[in-house]
Amino acid sequence: MPWDELKQALTAQKAAYTPRDPFWEVRGQNGEPFRAHPAFLDEVRLAGELDGLVTATDSQLSNALRKWRVTLDRHLAAVPDARAALGLGPQRFTTLEDEITLLRYYETARSQPGFANPVIAAAGTAFADHRQAATVLDYSQLHAFFLAAVSSFGGAYKADTYPARVDAMYDLAVGSPAAVGTGPVQLGAEADWRTHRPGFALTIHAEAARLNFRTAHALAGHALKHLLLGGPSVPAEREGVHHLVGTYLDEARDRISVTGTAPSMPEVTSALAQTGATRTYVYGILNVHATMVAVNSAGQAWITTYYGPTRT
Repeated sequence: MPWDELKQALTAQKAAYTPRDPFWEVRGQNGEPFRAHPAFLDEVRLAGELDGLVTATDSQLSNALRKWRVTLDRHLAAVPDARAALGLGPQRFTTLEDEITLLRYYETARSQPGFANPVIAAAGTAFADHRQAATVLDYSQLHAFFLAAVSSFGGAYKADTYPARVDAMYDLAVGSPAAVGTGPVQLGAEADWRTHRPGFALTIHAEAARLNFRTAHALAGHALKHLLLGGPSVPAEREGVHHLVGTYLDEARDRISVTGTAPSMPEVTSALAQTGATRTYVYGILNVHATMVAVNSAGQAWITTYYGPTRT
């Protein structure tokens, strides 16, 4: 039967679990309920670290949650506050995957300049709605673009002119030649999503020049967020914006190309998301200098972010 070894491991840890489709409900001895895709739980089991999620408490639990990027059910109690701060209604983005993504975006966004101003946060939501954000990922990327663009303008927020300035910058950014090839690229199969596969990591490496972000606004938003340190401010003219976006994508692809070939580089790592939506392959040093590439269960891949020591 599917997941027999996972079930046995959970039972051995005295964890209560209810298999549901697509997520299992789990409550360990530590009394912390959470929901996760069984493929994710099995990955934790194979790493020998299931006890960190179902028996650990205090700092040990915190470390396990951080390492495996797990959102507990009690964490989701903060989602209404996130919606209120963003100006989102309760009917928007209500699946478990949506709420986890929304909460993680909120935790990142509230540290950004301007987010504390509710007018700016709400204007970002209006901008995302105007651009017809159909998914929570689209919404968060468009909202992030708005915050980054407004921050680049400097000075006090001007409600009568800034949204129009962001619209103009957005049109320039998504019109960049670098944005023409955005979208998933078919590189593998379900096996490359379910478990870490060095062979697939090499395929990504070989196909780095074909990889791009999932959408044009994802590329544009990340390019504005990760500006070169000490570099010029965000340009207003077409050529400058195109150069900014294109250079960012070039660096993201280059990081994939050099990781795994240079002896000084660490090996590629990967992790499956709690909800099983994607596996993320990391090329470089996590939280220091890396390009992250997602793959879904259909074997489609795309860049999710790039950051480095020379960028904000």
